[in-house]
Amino acid sequence: MTWMDRMAKRVRAKELVHFHCQRCGRCCRNLREQAMVENLDAYRIAKYLKEHGHPEIDMATVFDEYTVPVLLPGNFPIFMVKTAGQDEACIFLNGDACSIYPARLRVCRLYPFSVDTGEHGQDFIWYQCLERQFHFTGGTVRVKDWFNQNFSREDRAFVLRERDFLPQLGKRILAMEGDVLDAAIREICLLRYAFFDLDEPFLPQYDRNAKELLRRLDRLAQENGIEM
Repeated sequence: MTWMDRMAKRVRAKELVHFHCQRCGRCCRNLREQAMVENLDAYRIAKYLKEHGHPEIDMATVFDEYTVPVLLPGNFPIFMVKTAGQDEACIFLNGDACSIYPARLRVCRLYPFSVDTGEHGQDFIWYQCLERQFHFTGGTVRVKDWFNQNFSREDRAFVLRERDFLPQLGKRILAMEGDVLDAAIREICLLRYAFFDLDEPFLPQYDRNAKELLRRLDRLAQENGIEM
């Protein structure tokens, strides 16, 4: 049995799944390095906090104050939501309630499901999370209804963009090392996690930043004699 088999199982859109949210906050605990904060998540959190008592906040501040960095192979940075207390609760948990609920992470919106990009003409594949069983009684939900409610058009467009962009980025990162890689990581941190205007829509900025990031990395590789 693989890790994915233990953690999740594939489900069909029309399938009924036993699930009922008890609003107990248990799924918000024991989350140390468990819940990834994507740049779209950080953008939404920053906008929400800006409108609720933090007028000077920006995306870089969200990553600095509310996440911890984790390095993937090749020193590629991702960010996990920060936790606090002996129970390693999400930093945004207040009692048993999410303090940023309207701007909660995509992984939280979709729970107890997750999504992956499909193939052979299918945009997405749906999975049911299996690692936490305490919500899987007391009611049922239909998979497609849950995703229609919680997986917005913006989310879907973002996931598909990431599917196309990340392999291009990974190819460039894997070709670099040493000081060149350090310079590339700085560009990634700026253009993926900082250079966003909260007063402008996210996706056009994502497209612009992604194009600029690849351009800068290609120039960096050319200047250092690295073949892609």
